Amino acid sequence: MRRVLSWSLAVAILLAGGTWAAVALQERATFGTKITEADLTVEVDEGDRFSLAVPDRGASVGDAWSATVTPDGVVAAVEDRKVMSNVRDRVLGPQAGGGAGTRYFIYTAEAPGTVRIRLANCFQGCRDDYSRGLSREVTWTVTVG
Repeated sequence: MRRVLSWSLAVAILLAGGTWAAVALQERATFGTKITEADLTVEVDEGDRFSLAVPDRGASVGDAWSATVTPDGVVAAVEDRKVMSNVRDRVLGPQAGGGAGTRYFIYTAEAPGTVRIRLANCFQGCRDDYSRGLSREVTWTVTVG
């Protein structure tokens, strides 16, 4: 009986470790290197995948992030993806007025050069002084070597 419990525990630990590793590998394949506003000047290698991360309060409250890349041809946009900040929202979806998390703008480094990537959030359509005051932008300088 003791031997069966020991083997069961060992199998459970191996399965948990394998699952964790698979999730970590999938996240790395999806997002590449995650870069936050703490590092606005970045160097990556040609062929690398990377993500620029900004906080997103959710479309239901008015966040609407967009990206501008200049010049063209240095990086290629893959997608932008929001990851909810709590497990409940990830599994069941956000409730009305909720859905805060992190928005990742995912890119692949295509060719050597330097590019500026500007992420802008025009809060609630920038329709008045209040919403313009809550709008913001962040610019990264990315060098592909």
